[in-house]
Amino acid sequence: MVAKYADSTNMGRKNKAIIGRVVKLSDTVIGLESFNVSERASNPLYKDYHGLFHVRQIPRLNSLICDVPDTKDLAFKLKRKLFTIERLHLPPDLSDTVSRSSKQDLAESAKLLNAGCGSAARGKKHLDF
Repeated sequence: MVAKYADSTNMGRKNKAIIGRVVKLSDTVIGLESFNVSERASNPLYKDYHGLFHVRQIPRLNSLICDVPDTKDLAFKLKRKLFTIERLHLPPDLSDTVSRSSKQDLAESAKLLNAGCGSAARGKKHLDF
């Protein structure tokens, strides 16, 4: 397993070549991106986390292709001695305005659909296929 800390400011051309060779020889490769050196620290989505956890390569055990995880958005946080990796998800939208369509908007769109589908569908509210 290879763990790489994402700090590209001090990495030279020779170091990148060595890391590339080590990655090709490894079964598992992960990357840690700290918010201390990233511009993402000011984003409110990341306020509970200390950085991002990138899965670059996972092992291919007795198969031709590797298992693809359902999510690649992982974040980590550190609480005293506990290192926790969690799925990164969007928080619920708690805005005051409603983003759903109203019944009146749905009725108007149904009228437009009925008018354009021929003479048989004019009196009906739903389309028949």
